[in-house]
Amino acid sequence: MVDLAVADVSDNRVEVASGVRIPAAWTAILEGEPDVPGTIRVDITFDRQLGRSAAALVSVGRKAEGDEVTSLTLREVRVQWAVQATGLMVSTVSTDTDHSESGAAYLKRMRDRAERTTDEMIADAATIYRLAAAVSMPPLKTVADNLHVSQSTATRLMNRARVGGLAEGIRLPRVDATGPVVGAPGPTGPSIG
Repeated sequence: MVDLAVADVSDNRVEVASGVRIPAAWTAILEGEPDVPGTIRVDITFDRQLGRSAAALVSVGRKAEGDEVTSLTLREVRVQWAVQATGLMVSTVSTDTDHSESGAAYLKRMRDRAERTTDEMIADAATIYRLAAAVSMPPLKTVADNLHVSQSTATRLMNRARVGGLAEGIRLPRVDATGPVVGAPGPTGPSIG
């Protein structure tokens, strides 16, 4: 079993949007990764140009004499998983209340939530999308998985969030895939009057 820990978490936090905040930098430490004889350290930063977290430095320290770190060893390191898993640990989401929770706790609450209005579904989709993108997870798949909808429905929800001003700056695959929208400006799909 892999032990995952976080160290050197920056006090400087980046306000992503939709109540999502993430440290400017932190370090993921992995012990017990199969086929890796030592401790893995992944220095992670939030890259403003990419708009997401990214690994800045990956290192493997051998455990003991007789162990060797080779290119084959390095290929076994799950860098993206380390970024995502620790990103959910160190990120926070603040909803309409003063309540703040980790990204991981927020996603669990979203998966467990049963009743939502359409407006709540759109707002939740926007927040989940921002969180997923910030921690380098596939955003539309994460929206779909956590709201228990198809990926095409997740795309429509995000387009509706964009039309509603909840997803500014997010580029989506199909800007016309909104489904019925009340009072939508311009040619964004059918409108319910």
